[in-house]
Amino acid sequence: MLVVAFVCVQLAAASTLERASDRQAAAALRADLVATGPAAGLPADAAQAVRKAPGVQAATGVLRSSVVLAHREMGDPTLDRFPVLGVTADQLPATLDPQVTAGDLADLTGRGTVAVGKDRAADLDIGTGDTVKLRLGDGTEVRLRVVALYGRALGIGEFMLPREALAGHVSAPPDQQILIRTADGGSASAAAAARALSPYTGVQVRTATADDVRIAPPSSDQDDALVIIGVGVIGGFALLAVISTLSLITVGRRPEFRLLRMVGAGRRQVRRMLVLETGLVAVAGLALGTLVAAIPLVAFAVSTAGSVPYLPPVQYGVLALAVTVAAGAGTMWPGSSGGRFVLGRRV
Repeated sequence: MLVVAFVCVQLAAASTLERASDRQAAAALRADLVATGPAAGLPADAAQAVRKAPGVQAATGVLRSSVVLAHREMGDPTLDRFPVLGVTADQLPATLDPQVTAGDLADLTGRGTVAVGKDRAADLDIGTGDTVKLRLGDGTEVRLRVVALYGRALGIGEFMLPREALAGHVSAPPDQQILIRTADGGSASAAAAARALSPYTGVQVRTATADDVRIAPPSSDQDDALVIIGVGVIGGFALLAVISTLSLITVGRRPEFRLLRMVGAGRRQVRRMLVLETGLVAVAGLALGTLVAAIPLVAFAVSTAGSVPYLPPVQYGVLALAVTVAAGAGTMWPGSSGGRFVLGRRV
């Protein structure tokens, strides 16, 4: 039970946040296309150029950076670094919808404003019109006025700043990408946008995806494998302890097996009994472990992601198989081999 609860909590917590981030980023994206440039980025006037292309309704330049927030957590001073998006406010609602709950993103202009995720604002006890102190990418400390609160912070970040507020404090001020909303989403509009950006070297226009507005890139297969391996090693050692315990219990039941043979039970009947016991142990362990894990996971998922916990079915299936094999190894093998010297003959 404890093995199941441990593995479920470790894997489901990360999966829940990853899934919620994906969903929020996908819901926030309203652009049809995205333009990306070379490593040096795209100049600020590139967004203006693509806005004039036929069929283009809106274009928003996006600059990525990070900020540091100094605050207190449980009474202790803490420094947290957050990746952020720097955007141009005009035409932003047509390309990105952060789900504004208070204020207006149209006010996200100049060098002294910021939009904040509503949960982060609640933690900091601030609202629209209040100020928050941040350190920008080069260490400059600024006080910014909160002009809007939004709900999709898991997908697009805890803070959103005007592009001009970040441009002077990063090593690469050009836009990393341009979000483009077209009238019909067709290939003709995409071609027109590409032609408008043709004077700029190395620009590519493609269909926009949720990853283009995610504040952090999705975890790689290597990262997922490392997490699964780490949890698997710890869970594997715990399962070895379970096998040892079940084996000792089963070996201690040898007199019971002898007695069953003495009263006329056959080897098949005894083996069938062990199979049923193994199934009950595995099902009970999975059910109780899942229930124990669900209690903290539900509280975590609802408070952080606003959703139910999520664990990929494949991962849970592997866990169920491992628990079943462990229960069988701890019960069937010592029960069969341990009692064979009496079960094989009539007593």
